[in-house]
Amino acid sequence: MESCWFPLDRFPPARTEAGGCDSRPNPNLMVRLAQLGFGRPCSWRQPRPPTPTAPSSRLTRHRQRTTKATMARAQSTRTAPTRTGLPRGLNRGHKTTPRVLPAKPSHGKGRASKRTTFVRSIIREVAGFAPYERRVMELIRNSKDKKARKLTKRRLGTLRRAKRKVDELTGVIAESRRAGH
Repeated sequence: MESCWFPLDRFPPARTEAGGCDSRPNPNLMVRLAQLGFGRPCSWRQPRPPTPTAPSSRLTRHRQRTTKATMARAQSTRTAPTRTGLPRGLNRGHKTTPRVLPAKPSHGKGRASKRTTFVRSIIREVAGFAPYERRVMELIRNSKDKKARKLTKRRLGTLRRAKRKVDELTGVIAESRRAGH
């Protein structure tokens, strides 16, 4: 007997036209059980097939953290499966039409506007870099990234902020190289 998601030997066999019993399980019963959700995979019976992982759209040095905003964006793009109207199964429940909700204003928290980025760039031009930033840039130029991260973490408080600052200063160095040559 071939491998199946649920134990076939527990179900009554199908009746043949002659009145005898067939050795195979009843296909109508199997279909009905699958509709009711009893045909779901069991971890002890057969392993689930591996889910394919999609490559990340943004590749950075440090791991991307999932925040409330990213989760909300993912949920807004994802559509709920249509319900079957049956009381059992994966998509059980009444057939309904999903409401399309507008994006919350709070989901935009932390995203810099054009005006803010413009003002910050002008301040950067006028004021220049802080002494610790100049030291970090020198460490990056001498390919001492770990030391640069450690110093930045000490100054800024968290490793996440430090990594972001080191990435920003690496970009500044690359930009100055491009402008110089």
